[in-house]
Amino acid sequence: MGNTKVSSQNGISGKWLTVFVLVSLAVAVLSFTFEVQRARSSVQQYVGIWEDDIARAKLFQGDPGLQNKILSQLKEVHTAVVKSEVQKPESLQCLFSTQVPITLNSLPAGSIAVCFGTSELAVKAVTSPLFMLGLVLGLVFLGWSYRREFMARLHEQKLESELALSREISEISRQVAHDIRGPLMALTTLSQLSHEMSSEKKELFDHAVSRIKGIAEDLLSRSRKSVSPESAVTVAKQQDLTALLESLLKEYRFSNPQVDFTWHKHIHSASVKVLLDSVKLQRVVSNLLNNSLEALPEKEASINMTLMERQDHWLLQIMDNGCGIPEEVLPQLTQEGVSYGKEKGNGLGLYDAKKSLEAVGGDLQIRSRVGVGTQVILSIPKAPESALDPDLGAAHS
Repeated sequence: MGNTKVSSQNGISGKWLTVFVLVSLAVAVLSFTFEVQRARSSVQQYVGIWEDDIARAKLFQGDPGLQNKILSQLKEVHTAVVKSEVQKPESLQCLFSTQVPITLNSLPAGSIAVCFGTSELAVKAVTSPLFMLGLVLGLVFLGWSYRREFMARLHEQKLESELALSREISEISRQVAHDIRGPLMALTTLSQLSHEMSSEKKELFDHAVSRIKGIAEDLLSRSRKSVSPESAVTVAKQQDLTALLESLLKEYRFSNPQVDFTWHKHIHSASVKVLLDSVKLQRVVSNLLNNSLEALPEKEASINMTLMERQDHWLLQIMDNGCGIPEEVLPQLTQEGVSYGKEKGNGLGLYDAKKSLEAVGGDLQIRSRVGVGTQVILSIPKAPESALDPDLGAAHS
C-alpha cells in the first residue's frame, strides 16, 4: 500500500512536469513562428525602400556595387538573414525563406529570395520577450501546482494521523471502560452490603458509583462513534439541571470540607430542563470546580454557584476567590492545549466545556481579576417543549 501511494504521488508530480514541458514547447513553437514572420516583415520593409535601385541594377546590368551593398545590409535588418539572391532567386533553396517581388516604374522586375538560418531564428525565439514571459508563467504555474500537491499531501497525512489517533483513543477508551466494570461492580456490592454507613454517606457513595458508571458508558459510546460514526445515533434526553448540580455539590462539599460552597437559585420555572447529556454536564461543571479548587487560597476559600433564568436559556455562574487570571491570558484559555497556573495541566477542561456547550447552542465566558478571583458563566439552552422524553410525555397524557 505504501509503494502504491508513493507511485501515485510520483505520478501526480510527473503529470504536472509533463504539462509544463508541453506548454513550454508550445510557447517555443509560437515564439519561433513569430520570429519567422517578423524576419520576413523586416526584409520586405527594407527591400521596399531600396526597390528601384535593386531593380535598375538587375534589369540594366549596371554597377552591382550598390545592389551588393544594399543586400549585405540585410543582415543588419535581421540577424537571421544568411543568404540572398536577386539574379536567380529560384536557385536559392533553404528551410525558412521569403521572396519579395520588386517593380520598376510599376512594372514587374522579378523578385529577391532571402534565406533565414534555423539556428539564428531559434536563438531569437528563445531570447524573445514572448518566450521569456511564457517560461516565467509556466514556472509560476508549476510552482503553484507543486505547492497545491504538497499541501494536499500534508492534509492527507494529517487526516491519516488523526484517524490513527482516533482509533488508538477508541481502543484505550474501550479498554478503560471494560477494566472499570470490575471495581465498579465491587463498589456497587459494597454499597448494598454496608449497613453501618449513614444515609448521607451512602447517598454520596451511590452518586460516585453512578458517575463512574456514566463515565464508562460515555467512553464506550465515544469509541463506537469514532469507529463507526453513522451507526452511533444518539437521542437527546432532558436532564434536570438542579438535581444534578445539587448532587454534585454534595460530593464536593464532602471531599473538600475546608471550602465554603454556597448555592443560590434565582429561577421562576418549576423545572430546570436542558438537552445536555448528564455525563457531559457533570464533566463540564466538575472541571470548572476543580479549576476553582486549585486556585483557592489556604484560608477562607469559597466557591459560589448561582443558577439564573433567562428567556431561552439558563445561566450558571461559578465564582471563586482564588488567585485570578491575567486579562491577556483569558482569550486563550478555551483553546485546546492551553493551560494557566498548573504544572501538569493539559488544557482540555475549558476547551471541552466550551465545545460541549456550543454543540447544543450554549456558550462559556470567563472573567477574572488577579488577586480577586474568577467568574465562569455557562449559558445552557432550555429544553424545548417538543423535546420531552417519551416517558414524560406518556405520563402527562
